Amino acid sequence: MKKITLFFALLVLVTSCSVDDINDIDFTYELMPVTSIDFPDTINFNETYNFPLSYNRPSTCYGFAGFNVIENEQEVKLSILNTVIKNSSNCKNLENTTVTEVFEFFVERNDYYTFKIYQGEDEEGNELYLTKEIMIQQ
Repeated sequence: MKKITLFFALLVLVTSCSVDDINDIDFTYELMPVTSIDFPDTINFNETYNFPLSYNRPSTCYGFAGFNVIENEQEVKLSILNTVIKNSSNCKNLENTTVTEVFEFFVERNDYYTFKIYQGEDEEGNELYLTKEIMIQQ
């Protein structure tokens, strides 16, 4: 009897939820310029590090979606990715709202890494990066 009751409760729960509201959300992804990062000068081979990255959140319609990481041998391009809701009238502008997210990085190389941290775009739309070379200790 408990199984039948549970089955019908789950059936009502599943059929009563509407995904129409979710399908109507218009959103995009946006790279956010990193305003501060704390990198050491050296890191150790075969260890994991947590690097805090901060950025300015312009409105309540922006939300952290993850990190955009492009690795190519020693080079690591790193940026913060936000989901931006486009069709909401509930967005509120935020002033001086700095958000910090932690990027976890495992050291697989034994020589060095060159990190390129996204800083935004110039007047022509070219991406700008802060470059930091970090040596690896054995």
